[in-house]
Amino acid sequence: MNRELTRREKILLLVLIVVVLVAGYCKLILIPINDQISSYRLNMEAEQTELDANQGKMAQMQKMQKAIEEIKAAGEKRTIPQYDNSGKLMIELHEIMSDTLDYSLDCSAGTVQQDYIMLRPIVMTFRTSTYAQARQIVDRLCSSENISQISDMNMNTYTEGRNSGTVETTLVITYFEIMP
Repeated sequence: MNRELTRREKILLLVLIVVVLVAGYCKLILIPINDQISSYRLNMEAEQTELDANQGKMAQMQKMQKAIEEIKAAGEKRTIPQYDNSGKLMIELHEIMSDTLDYSLDCSAGTVQQDYIMLRPIVMTFRTSTYAQARQIVDRLCSSENISQISDMNMNTYTEGRNSGTVETTLVITYFEIMP
């Protein structure tokens, strides 16, 4: 059964071989290369997004550093302390509060902002004999070496009872620390 192929059969066989080669090339070479290129493009976009975010953070850090340098040039000595400054902070608060009749501190858990700043809120209540003493203590808290922000301040003067004539001050003071 060895017969010679006709011209038409040879052409069809040649077309079949070309189709198989093209399909094999597409399936084995072209499609994996295109998939790899798509994967690289997605990775490049993700890296570009991360790079843009990091450049934004770097620009913000440079702006903050410049602001810190300007503050230092103006003679300001206060800086944001490193993380876990609570020992020094409690000593300073005790010194500031020594002029009060009594005081209480309620330290709540800190929260992290922007991945590098720790906020430590403290609810503070203290009693003094006069409004001027209360004001002086608030001023000392504001001028403390530890950078802070005072919010929710309330002052009450008692006119009756055993606390008559005293001023009770309640405030929330948030101290800032730099995360390691």
